[in-house]
Amino acid sequence: MAHHRATHAEISLKAFKQNLQNLKIILGSSTGIMAVIKADAYGHGALPCASAAVESGIDYLGAGVIEEGIELRKNGIENPILILGSIFPDEVADLVKHNLSTILCTPHLAEVLSREAKKQGKVINVHIKVDTGMNRLGVLPENLLSLTSKICNLPNLKIEALSTHFSSADDEDLSITNNQIELFRKALSQLKKKGIVLPLTHQANTSALFRFPESHSKMVRPGLILYGALPSPILNPVVQNICQKNNLKNFEGVMQWKSKIILLKSVKKGQGLSYSRKYLTEKDSIIATLPIGYADGLPRRLSNKMEVLVKGKRAPQVGTICMDMTLIDVTDIPDVQMGDEVVVFGKQGNEIISVEGLAHKASTIPYEILCNVGKRVPRIYLS
Repeated sequence: MAHHRATHAEISLKAFKQNLQNLKIILGSSTGIMAVIKADAYGHGALPCASAAVESGIDYLGAGVIEEGIELRKNGIENPILILGSIFPDEVADLVKHNLSTILCTPHLAEVLSREAKKQGKVINVHIKVDTGMNRLGVLPENLLSLTSKICNLPNLKIEALSTHFSSADDEDLSITNNQIELFRKALSQLKKKGIVLPLTHQANTSALFRFPESHSKMVRPGLILYGALPSPILNPVVQNICQKNNLKNFEGVMQWKSKIILLKSVKKGQGLSYSRKYLTEKDSIIATLPIGYADGLPRRLSNKMEVLVKGKRAPQVGTICMDMTLIDVTDIPDVQMGDEVVVFGKQGNEIISVEGLAHKASTIPYEILCNVGKRVPRIYLS
């Protein structure tokens, strides 16, 4: 029995590595890279992408939750891994057992982690996060010195880094991020005055990496750009200019989402398509059925708003997107056959549908489109 689907995602590890190489050239040798592979590497597959990142010589891996870090350890990844979302006290035993690091911002977690590290005879690296305006995780600046001093006096813990997270690095208003950078600088200065000098600092996400070079610190945390996408159109000219300045190829999309035509049907003018008949054919049409739907991660809110590629040409999606199927109009594309390849996002011929463009039509962000490509969609890795 064959186990495969016409609907699948092709992952180019070559493109992933090239994107990382671009970043290395842009950043220079003095700035380390933490490759963010949380959320199953934004839907691309955590283990293959983590392995590719390690082969490319990154300094750190960033996971979202402890289960992601443990999965990497169990599959032979020995490089430093930071749990970016922090952990609960009942997870410290697993954290210590698997030699993971965590974001730390409360004295209680520090105490529990210290006791467990001592029990297991290990020293655990922690990264203190200072809240400079995200108001999510992190210790407030006025409480930073107290927390840091406490951790310094706890056995079996080592403060490896001070970090923060930007809330608005891809917004038009630069003042918010500039203020966060200044607050972070003051926090570091505060620690230095007390004789606390940390091996690492990290602030910059993908957007800040390009727009705020003063935020590079000793390490950056690229996420979306590793997968060849950008968080906001604001970054397009900035990234293009940086690539041209460094004689680099543009960052390349790592995932292409594809399907195939499972049925072709001639439909008369004025006929309703799919649930609730929200689309009526404007002329005699040829409608193709694709075995892809919202259960695969194709947003239902894209119904009648998106296009796909067939034979290198754009074809509109028509009718309500279903759980397992969707319809496209191929009336104006010659010689379409059942079994023809269809590209949801990616390249076909001279045409490209970007994940950013698809996200814009869905009134969302590229992160959500990529992360939502479902588990039942096979990933095919191209090396």
